[in-house]
Amino acid sequence: MSVNRTQDQTRPATLTVFFASPSDAALNTSSLAPLSSTTQGTPTSDHAFERTATIEMKHRNESEILSELMTLTKASPVEPSPQEEAELQELAEEERQGGLDRARNTAYNERKRQEKALLDQARGAAGPS
Repeated sequence: MSVNRTQDQTRPATLTVFFASPSDAALNTSSLAPLSSTTQGTPTSDHAFERTATIEMKHRNESEILSELMTLTKASPVEPSPQEEAELQELAEEERQGGLDRARNTAYNERKRQEKALLDQARGAAGPS
């Protein structure tokens, strides 16, 4: 995959998909353009492409772009493996526990601030002896 980026935000934001012929697809793709660049135009290799297609991305959210890309490339979603499902559940549990820990720490820190404020106020009211 080659990603060409531009600094000019006034130009159209397009995603160009380059389709190789099936025989070329089996070849080593490391000779294609680098993964990311800031140049304009087509990939920098001598690779011949069967066809290209573009997707207009400006003012569209990522789910719309992904849907169009999947339709364009005839891709199908890949379901997570049981191991990946377990990892996702672990991450969700860690996030839930993290939220609980943050709330507990926030309450603790607020109590400490209140105690300190009361002590500072009492010290100030007592004044120097």
